[in-house]
Amino acid sequence: MINAQVKVIHSSDDEWFEKLMNEFLKTIDARQIVKTEYSTSGDYTKHSVIIYYVPLEDIRDAKIDNILEIK
Repeated sequence: MINAQVKVIHSSDDEWFEKLMNEFLKTIDARQIVKTEYSTSGDYTKHSVIIYYVPLEDIRDAKIDNILEIK
């Protein structure tokens, strides 16, 4: 079974928001990302993003499962 995870990042400071995003993105492979949602509020002063992603070990398991199914 492949289980998705969610990362929520929000900040009212543009530079801090960018830093938080980049720090998180360094921890995962871009191919793990399933979906993203972004929003702003308060006259564009508050930023939020939700990143849905699959843990790397689940991706590895899926690839192994696919290989086993082919044989």
